[in-house]
Amino acid sequence: MDTLAIEIERERAARQRMEEILMDIRERLARLEAARDFDRAQMAADLARFKAEVERAELKLSRMLSAPSEPPAPSEQGKEITEQTYNLWRNHVLIR
Repeated sequence: MDTLAIEIERERAARQRMEEILMDIRERLARLEAARDFDRAQMAADLARFKAEVERAELKLSRMLSAPSEPPAPSEQGKEITEQTYNLWRNHVLIR
């Protein structure tokens, strides 16, 4: 009978260790799932920002390409077009 009690106690201790291990695994899994969800949300936000940047760049490029074929007029404050600005405009027109 004493041997049976010892064996039962060993089985209980082994079961307790297994339950602790299982609990640890469940907690780790929950943390991993939360981290995965956070990463997915972060990637979705990054992708949305990137798409917005691409759209803005496409809009800016389409405006640049549809610019008139004349050099830009001086601003309202009377500033003259610099040689650099004129050369940029000229190169843009020649490339088109």
